[in-house]
Amino acid sequence: MKKTILFILTLIILSLAAAMTGCGEGTDQGTSEVTIIISDNHTASLDIKKPAVFALIKHRLKKIIEMNEASALPPGIADIRYIISGPGMSAITGVETVYGDTVRIVLYIPNGRDRVFTLDARYANKCVRYRGVSEVDLNGSPTKLGISMNLTNTDLCPSNAAISVTSITFNINNAGSTAVVSGALYYVQYQSGSNNLCSTGTSATIPANGSVAASGGTYPTSNNYRIIIDPVNSITETDDSNNEICGGTFCTSPPPLSIC
Repeated sequence: MKKTILFILTLIILSLAAAMTGCGEGTDQGTSEVTIIISDNHTASLDIKKPAVFALIKHRLKKIIEMNEASALPPGIADIRYIISGPGMSAITGVETVYGDTVRIVLYIPNGRDRVFTLDARYANKCVRYRGVSEVDLNGSPTKLGISMNLTNTDLCPSNAAISVTSITFNINNAGSTAVVSGALYYVQYQSGSNNLCSTGTSATIPANGSVAASGGTYPTSNNYRIIIDPVNSITETDDSNNEICGGTFCTSPPPLSIC
C-alpha cells in the first residue's frame, strides 16, 4: 500500500515537473518568486525570478502563497507589513517580525501586470515609520528593483492606555517627519457605571518622531473604553487605522460617536 501511494505521488511530482519545465520565462502564466530584502539603510529591493521547479511543486501541492524567511532590521522597527495587489489577483498581505538589521521575505506572486508592492516598517505600537511602494509587471523574467523606504508624513496613534482608579491616560505618538503644531483632537469614550460617556481634548504640539501624554475619562468603573485620535481626519496620514485603541466590549460594540 505504501509503495502504491509513493508511486502515485512520484507520478504527480514528475507530471508537475514536466509541465513546469515546459513553461519558459517571460510568460504571464504561473507565479514569480519575489525576494524582498530590506536593509538597515532603510531601502528595499525586489529580486524577481522564475521559481525553481521543486519550489513550484511545493507551492502547488501545499497551496502555499507565501514563504517567509529570516527577519531583521534597525532598532525601533518591530515588524514589516507587506501588501501586494493587482488586477486579477487577491491581495497578499502579511507581517514579518524584525530581529536584527536585515529582513528577507520570499513570496510567490501570481504573474500579471501592475503588481503593486507596499512595504511598511512599523514600530511596536503599529505606527508606520517608513513606507515604500513600487509597481512592476511580473512574468517570471529575472528583474531587480530598488524601493526607497521613505519617512511617513504624519502617522498618529495612541500607545496602550493606562487605566487607574481615577483616569485613562495614554500617549499620542507621531511617527511622521512633520510636527503636529496645533496638536491633535482626540475622543475618549468610556463607561462609568451603566453610562457611556465621552471626553474630548486637544493634545499639545507633537514633535516629529515624538510623543505627548494625554488623558480623558475620570473615575472609570470598568475597562470599557475607546480612544480615537484625529477623528475628523484633519491631519494627512499614511494609515488612519492606527488612530484607535480600545478595551473591553468597546472593542466590539463601541457607542456611537454622536455621544461626543
